[in-house]
Amino acid sequence: MAPIGQIYGYVGHPKTNAALAAAAYNGLELEVVDTQAMRGDTKKPEYLALFPYGKIPAFKGTDGFSLTESKAISHYIASLSDNSKLLGTDAKSAALVNQWVSFAEDEILNNGVQLMLLCLNIIPYNKAAEQRIWANLDRAFAYVEAELKKKTFIVGHRVTLADLHLAASIGMVFARLGGVNFRSKYPNSVRYFNTITNQPQVLPIYKDFQFTEDNIKFVAPKKEEKPKAAPAPKAEKPKAAPAPKDDEDDEPKPAPKPKNPLDDLPKSSFNLDEWKRTYSNEDTREKALPWFFEHFDAEGYSIVKLDYKYNDELQAVFQSNNLIGGFFARLEASRKYTMGTLGVFGENNNNLITGVLICRGKDPKSVLEVAPDADSYAVTPLDISKPEDKKFFEDMMAWEAVVDGKAFADGKIMK
Repeated sequence: MAPIGQIYGYVGHPKTNAALAAAAYNGLELEVVDTQAMRGDTKKPEYLALFPYGKIPAFKGTDGFSLTESKAISHYIASLSDNSKLLGTDAKSAALVNQWVSFAEDEILNNGVQLMLLCLNIIPYNKAAEQRIWANLDRAFAYVEAELKKKTFIVGHRVTLADLHLAASIGMVFARLGGVNFRSKYPNSVRYFNTITNQPQVLPIYKDFQFTEDNIKFVAPKKEEKPKAAPAPKAEKPKAAPAPKDDEDDEPKPAPKPKNPLDDLPKSSFNLDEWKRTYSNEDTREKALPWFFEHFDAEGYSIVKLDYKYNDELQAVFQSNNLIGGFFARLEASRKYTMGTLGVFGENNNNLITGVLICRGKDPKSVLEVAPDADSYAVTPLDISKPEDKKFFEDMMAWEAVVDGKAFADGKIMK
């Protein structure tokens, strides 16, 4: 099949990816002209002669038709065939497709680009601006996360242009900005991204995609040191007496850092770090939990249920969730020995906190006691060989549990 035209950009650029995916879904060939703003391609005379505004992506059809602006490009390509219904099936679904295409670029991609430019010091770094952008991204992902809780696709029951844009924008964040800790808050979004990018039509576009491990951080550039003037020669001092040997030194030495007794436990076949990665990057029900049950070592690890003892004092849901965040923060010293989730169930002024934690060893106290507020939780061992305990663990890890008739409202992951 002859190409319908050329797209100026590069594979991996989220806006280019969306246009390429739209072409692939419609069975159309689109030639990529590798063009990158970062290396100055868009400022060259030959590029400006074609696209005077100097942006990517840009489209040039074989019939001479030119377009810029990614939404217009992908919409035009999607409109060239109605077989895949990328633009919706009626006026309402078409409007929803447009809504989500705009949301993906305006709320996720644009904030992500600004965060990247800040942290790479391409624009002047400002801590308050960084915090504001992270808050914007959390707000956007929380909205998407809630929408995807009971959806496979963002509009209707099949892939639309909205999915191709949303997955491309989410992918930019997951690949460059939001590491394991960020993604762990949004398991539905991870599942959705994997679903869209593994569709046969778009899989070749994302074949080299890799999740980033850590959140992007600003690293201040090193200041250039001015060469120091050579010091004036000093009179030679008499040689000092030899330093005392270690056993003659009266200077007290710092005590060695105490070793955690959990490090002395027999080596376990269960790799907790690998489980954390699997849980963060795979669909919880379909892949992560089956992996867990296949590899879990019940002799080297224990699973416990935690119930907050003072639920009658809880008020707003967000305050209850902040309690969980504080507890997890104080568990930091045991992070390498544990993983799990606590959730808030119910509504404002009528909620409770409960959840599950996987702990190294058979004595959860040795993991939890580093947090002073651990005493605020009742700890109950779970036996996942029992169907009811296994179901509670699965539902909690999928954030789909219902406790005492109360639905899941919010929660946090300890990783």
